[in-house]
Amino acid sequence: MTNQLQGEILFAGWAGSADPQATDWAYTPWMPVRGDLGTFAVQVLVISGLTLGWEVQTRTAEDPASIVTLVTPAGITSVGTAYAANSSTKAKQFVRYRFKTGATASLSDYVIFRALPPSWQVNR
Repeated sequence: MTNQLQGEILFAGWAGSADPQATDWAYTPWMPVRGDLGTFAVQVLVISGLTLGWEVQTRTAEDPASIVTLVTPAGITSVGTAYAANSSTKAKQFVRYRFKTGATASLSDYVIFRALPPSWQVNR
């Protein structure tokens, strides 16, 4: 990842459904995988009145419709850096982050964050 997501702002209202193909999430671009296992991180710079939900998805180039959730960490409610690692499920060819902020839209509830590049256990 080449830091495509720097200082992103999301307001409350990105609901996030259980469907991996849903459009009510905010996404990073797909990134190539550099190992089977990785550590993923999100740095929250400002957060006000919401919980930032996030997860990491993976897929292959041959079957882009077959998206699998790699890790689903706890939601973030305070400033700082949150980490998550995939310790059992191996990543496929590509990964991406996806984010949600809750169902009720609000102009006063927002988060400023950035997705940090994954750290890979190089074993491919």
